[in-house]
Amino acid sequence: MGADYPYAGYYPASTANYTPANRPTDYSIDMVIIHVTQGSWSATINWFENPAAQSSAHYVVRSSDGYIGQSVLEKDIAWHAGNWYYNEHSVGIEHEGYIDDPSWFTDVMYRSSARLTAYLCEKYKIAIDRQHIIGHDEVPDPNNPGQYGGVDHHKDPGPYWNWDLYMSYVAQYAGAAQVYRQVVDNASARFSASRNWKTSSWNKQKHGRNYRYTTPKAVSDDALYRFKIPTTGSYKVYAWWPSSRGYNPSVPVGIQTTSGLEWVRVDQTKNGGRWNHLGTFTLAAGDSACVRISRWTSTRGYIIADAVKIVSA
Repeated sequence: MGADYPYAGYYPASTANYTPANRPTDYSIDMVIIHVTQGSWSATINWFENPAAQSSAHYVVRSSDGYIGQSVLEKDIAWHAGNWYYNEHSVGIEHEGYIDDPSWFTDVMYRSSARLTAYLCEKYKIAIDRQHIIGHDEVPDPNNPGQYGGVDHHKDPGPYWNWDLYMSYVAQYAGAAQVYRQVVDNASARFSASRNWKTSSWNKQKHGRNYRYTTPKAVSDDALYRFKIPTTGSYKVYAWWPSSRGYNPSVPVGIQTTSGLEWVRVDQTKNGGRWNHLGTFTLAAGDSACVRISRWTSTRGYIIADAVKIVSA
């Protein structure tokens, strides 16, 4: 059996270090997770071959020439993310080097890895954006909401990994246009709300420094998020809120589409501290307050306005 990726050598990991599966039939593959080895390429390949490792990644990219070794087949679940859900639904790519030494992150390695990621995105229809191509340090700790890097709080790929360069290479090799992505936080100048929306930083699941909150009332007193949409087309809309049992289970969120205002109800008693997908909508080009959070609900509990994100679909 050979490597899945035609430009990789195959160096199979020990069967003690991954879980056999039949992806994407049994588990969808919708993420690529970027790692840094904290060691040499050869030591990482050898470690994955050692049954004592209890860890693995699908691919390992060498710094000096961009050579790629595959240790786990894409159909199988590598143990790399420190979060089982993320393991099930991702491909892990290790990069030779150390997070505190940028000299390891060579252009040839960036380009080689980006070609691999572009191949994976095309093969599994993964969106080329920073919500689906992420670092190990962005994987949630499944046991501690609001903490990241998986259960062991890994910091890779670290502060010297050039995400802008890497994503531009992925888009280039995929033949994709530049992906639109804009986040508006409640602390941004592109957010507006009346004095009835108070500011708090109590809940640790917040996005950024703080969030706004208010009580339900049958009035037109919306919190508004202003976005600059580049072209009329399909966009994915996400919302971030901290959650608590005392918050509202039926918060109206309005999205201004080309067909008019569409409303989505969200339950802010759960799914806090992460991006929640509200749907895909056709938005008109222009700079406008195209997302709003309303107080007009009959259910009890605080209504939260924290952050909203729009990404081209």
